[in-house]
Amino acid sequence: MVMPKLIDKSARERLIGEAAWRVVVRDGITSLSVRNVALEAGIAAGSLRYVFPTQEVLRVYVLDLVRQRVLDRIVAIEPSVSPRETVENYFSQLLPLDAERRVEMEVFLSVGVLALTDPVLQPAYDRAHQDLRAGCFKFLELLTVDSKYGGLDPAVETARTHAVIDGLALHLIRQPKNEDTNWAARELSRHLDCLAMEGR
Repeated sequence: MVMPKLIDKSARERLIGEAAWRVVVRDGITSLSVRNVALEAGIAAGSLRYVFPTQEVLRVYVLDLVRQRVLDRIVAIEPSVSPRETVENYFSQLLPLDAERRVEMEVFLSVGVLALTDPVLQPAYDRAHQDLRAGCFKFLELLTVDSKYGGLDPAVETARTHAVIDGLALHLIRQPKNEDTNWAARELSRHLDCLAMEGR
């Protein structure tokens, strides 16, 4: 007897979510419709609705997928001998320094704007914001293992570091895609240097 092919639900969700990203980046947030995403994903609209019954559910997933992709990259980083190097690597995953991360940030900003007036999207947007704030705190805590950062108070510096990351990300998104992004990596490094000096 031939067994029916089992479809990995999470893989199907991710395929659709990434198709939605491509639609948003290429055609804009107003083109994020079931029809357009189904066409981009190469599946029937009915199949897409089976996974994401409403457009609102799809939008929430699109935001959550950005969070998950960033987390996956951070978890995959092997800790360095130097806490500073490890933390800098972690923070760099939050910035759109390459094409992949730029797409994530463009999608997050485009869909995130809708969350300002959409109560269904707002919790997903808030989760991402809270995760970033919590991540900044945890990364700064890791720095205190380094004697150079012995006087660093993560609770005090989290808000400023969060603002630095957000600001760098927005500037990177505003610049043309083919422009150099190394300046942002240098500014991140300078910020971490300043934290060491202020902690003395």
